[in-house]
Amino acid sequence: YYYIINIDMTSAIYYSSDGFKVAGNKIMGRQVAGNSFLKAYFKYSNYKEFWVYSNSKKEAEDFARFAREQDRSEKIKFINFQNTGNLNEPGLLFYPGPSISLHAKRRSFYNDNSWSLCGITHTTCSERAMESIQSLVTSPVNPWDALICTSKAVRSNVIKIIEIEEDNMKTKLKACNFVRPTLPVIPLGIHTSEFKFTQDQKNLAKKEFEIHQDEIVILYVGRLSFHAKSNPFALYESLGKIAEKSNNKIVLIECGWYGNEGIKSAFTQAAQSLCQNLRIINVDGSDNNLKLKSFAASDIFCSLSDNIQETFGITPIEAMAAGLPVIVSDWDGYKDTVREGLDGFRIPTLMPGSGYGIDLAMRYALNIDNYDMYIGNVSNYISVSIVHLSNALEKLINSQSLRIKMGKNGLKRATEKYDWSIIIKQYVELWDDLKDLRINSSNYNYQWSARLDPFSAFESYPSFTITNNTKLRLTEGSVDITLKKIKKLKALFIINYSIYTIPDEAFISKLISKLNNNIMDVNSLSEEFTEINKNYLIRSIAWMNKFNIITILID
Repeated sequence: YYYIINIDMTSAIYYSSDGFKVAGNKIMGRQVAGNSFLKAYFKYSNYKEFWVYSNSKKEAEDFARFAREQDRSEKIKFINFQNTGNLNEPGLLFYPGPSISLHAKRRSFYNDNSWSLCGITHTTCSERAMESIQSLVTSPVNPWDALICTSKAVRSNVIKIIEIEEDNMKTKLKACNFVRPTLPVIPLGIHTSEFKFTQDQKNLAKKEFEIHQDEIVILYVGRLSFHAKSNPFALYESLGKIAEKSNNKIVLIECGWYGNEGIKSAFTQAAQSLCQNLRIINVDGSDNNLKLKSFAASDIFCSLSDNIQETFGITPIEAMAAGLPVIVSDWDGYKDTVREGLDGFRIPTLMPGSGYGIDLAMRYALNIDNYDMYIGNVSNYISVSIVHLSNALEKLINSQSLRIKMGKNGLKRATEKYDWSIIIKQYVELWDDLKDLRINSSNYNYQWSARLDPFSAFESYPSFTITNNTKLRLTEGSVDITLKKIKKLKALFIINYSIYTIPDEAFISKLISKLNNNIMDVNSLSEEFTEINKNYLIRSIAWMNKFNIITILID
């Protein structure tokens, strides 16, 4: 299932280290996903060159280091924000988040079909994420742009936001034509080879964690957060009761990390209250070696997400790749990845129906509750069936043959469906389709009304504007005196603070020479400097007039 993809088109990666780096004790799912994607991007693509779009050379160099670490030696081309128009060469910009609306507006300074945009969903319940999806309705996105949805559930959520905003536009503005980006469902991938362990590796891992051969190990991997990931109540409640009556010795490995000491203390308190007879091993999940050993040492994987910030969930697939049977909540992306009764069990979930949570949205909108409190409040109304969970746990704890059977099914599914070599191919096919749509599209150029040409937006402010008939002359009447004056002026910070606006020195010299003892209009100068962009000429004249290098003759 591993192969290199041959691709005709190219793509640029929007690189900010925050979206791809995995370090420290505050690792987020989007960073894990971004890091894994970039490794796969380098491993399975057959590009002859790579493009990186970053705000700074430092970020681009970080991208280059990442590529070299993955044994890619091809040329890396850097496009900075000042040269955004060069994105038309790779033809597509991949942004590691859902906020493609802003990039569509930035693209409007060029042609709307100059390149495609491709974003991806991570959490979709934060203020920023929801507003970025909402803005797709009124921003210049096109069918040759895409927002990858990592699960069917998250695609449904994205469409819900878009449809409500379209209805708002219909009601308020009588709008009837809406353009949406492509919304494909492409799951996240994993490097399945990382999770294949020999029996010796499994035995060694158990030994390092001081796990005995007669103990059944349940594993949870991920951020340990009761309000933002998975409330441990259902698992603690079920395992606590099973451990009391089971003939098997049960161990729970919690491989993850806490956001702070308060959250850690809350987990400890809950475990002591709900499952005090259960042996719990805490493992630092930010250490990848320890994470892999946790998979190797375990018999059953369990992840009971009950939070709206979850959209896909990568750890059950990692567990499947490790040959473990999985127990997951029947929630969001878990519905797509885990097959009930084949790879493991999906435990029913329940929450109130539509219309019963408007106060929660209002409190978040009014900043009464911050993001963490908002998702925590919502989570407290979402439950996982403890009866079904207990039944699933007991079946797997009591049957080694069932564990082996489901583990084999999951391993085959993870390898054939979720390995990055398979997923990257889906990305490339999508990007090829977007390219075809873009190339065959009619050109329409959106005007970003909030970022208009300032000389257009504020054209009513001045007394006069520079036109083709505007006449000018040197203020000093001498080329030498004028050049000395310019040198003196350019040393002043009130002028040189804005380096971008200062005309090129060679061009100024030529322009001054043409004006020597002459009065000329803009049209004549334009004919003299055919190699110079008209915008540049007009703005150079305006700059020189501001600092009294030339004098514009006003009737």
